[in-house]
Amino acid sequence: MVAMENNFYALETMLAERLTGARREAQRCHLAALARRRRRPLRARLGEALIALGEWLRRGALVPQPS
Repeated sequence: MVAMENNFYALETMLAERLTGARREAQRCHLAALARRRRRPLRARLGEALIALGEWLRRGALVPQPS
């Protein structure tokens, strides 16, 4: 019976080591993902630029000012 208990202990130890390694790798991947710079899609940036241009024009930026 002692041999069986040693096998469970060895199995638990190996499993704990693998779980620790997997958690460490998951944390590393998470930090790498956070470090990447995320860019907005071109269509979103273009849309915002067009909206800003429209508002600028609406405020009368191209309307001649009376002297």
